Formats: sequence, C-alpha cells, structure tokens
Amino acid sequence: MIELKGIEKTYLRGSEEVHALKSIDLKVSKGEFISIVGPSGSGKTSLLHVLGCLDRPSKGSLLIDGVAVENMPENKLVQIRRKKIGFVFQQFYLMPGLTVFDNITLPLVFSRQTIDKGKIIRAIELLGLKERIEHYPKQLSGGEMQRVAIARALVNEPEIILADEPTGNLDSENSEKIFELLKSLHKNNLTVVMVTHNNDLASRADRTLLLKDGKFIA
Repeated sequence: MIELKGIEKTYLRGSEEVHALKSIDLKVSKGEFISIVGPSGSGKTSLLHVLGCLDRPSKGSLLIDGVAVENMPENKLVQIRRKKIGFVFQQFYLMPGLTVFDNITLPLVFSRQTIDKGKIIRAIELLGLKERIEHYPKQLSGGEMQRVAIARALVNEPEIILADEPTGNLDSENSEKIFELLKSLHKNNLTVVMVTHNNDLASRADRTLLLKDGKFIA
C-alpha cells in the first residue's frame, strides 16, 4: 500500500542544514499495523509527515497504491490526504466551541462533502461516544478527547491511519484503551502506522521499527 524508496528529508535551521531522514526504504502492506520508535530528534515525525503527504521528501520516491506522489501538485495531494489518510496527533486539536458531533464533521466540511449524519453517528458509536455527542471538549476527559480525534480521522473512511504519539498526553489506563481501539480498527483491515515513545505498546504491533539519526537501525 505504501512504499518509500531512498527517502531523504533536509531542513534549513538558520544557516544549519539538518538531515532529518537519510535514505529511508520502507514497505507497508495493506492491513498492517506498524509502530515506529526512537529517541527525540530521530526523525519519527518527519517520516510520518512524508508518509501522510503533509511534507515532500527532499530526495527519493513515495508510492501509494503503486503511484508515485512525491511530485504531484498540491491539489492532488490534498485529495489523497482527504480520501486515503486519517491523522491522529498527540495534541487533540479539537475546536473548543464545537460539540463532539460538530468536531467530527469538520473533515467533511473542509472537503465540501454532504454531511451524512448516519456515518457520523456510526463513528461516534464505534468510539463509545454516544453519551457525549452534544458535549464540548472542556466537558470531556483526555481519553474521550482522543477518541473524538480518532472518530474525526475515521469519518472520511480512510484506508490508512497515521498516529503521532496518540497516547502521549494520556495516563496508562487511557493509553491502553486508545491502543486497543487502534488495534480493533486494524482488525477491520485498516492500515495503521503509529509513532510512539511507549515501548510496551510498540512491541504489540505487527512490526516495530527503530529509527535513530534519520535511519532505521532495527
């Protein structure tokens, strides 16, 4: 489903050139659950941004379903992100003035799709949020806010979920719940790539990759 060939990513930080990714090769099969671990500054978030077409590689090729996308115009990359990829971040990025229901509908609003209330209700029920549908973020726990963020990522029915430290702001109990939720979604043939500092959760993925200094070392 996803293939990276010789991916490099270089940033300029002032006058300094930072090599965030160095000749990364990776294949992700449909329905696979992969975790990526590594120390801070190893390039994990940079890699996830390239995988999600949020950032272009400096060198190399990114293929999604066999199609090279690294040189596609931005409007086509937007379509790929909207149709194929759901993003879950460590920060929940919920709109404080919107209810749970309205926060989940945002991707549909941005992509100018018809609001299918049935689809949204199904996502809400799947995530165990039925009793919170009219609540605002300030009325939710951290675990509930992350479940809203996951429901929002699912509302466009993506094939791939990219999760960047999805349990980073949660206690151990809620971290376990969110991980089990991602695993249950994966069992429905959703492809999941998760960046995490939690080695216990990482070890329970199909594959765990160790990134250090912009390279996979194990």
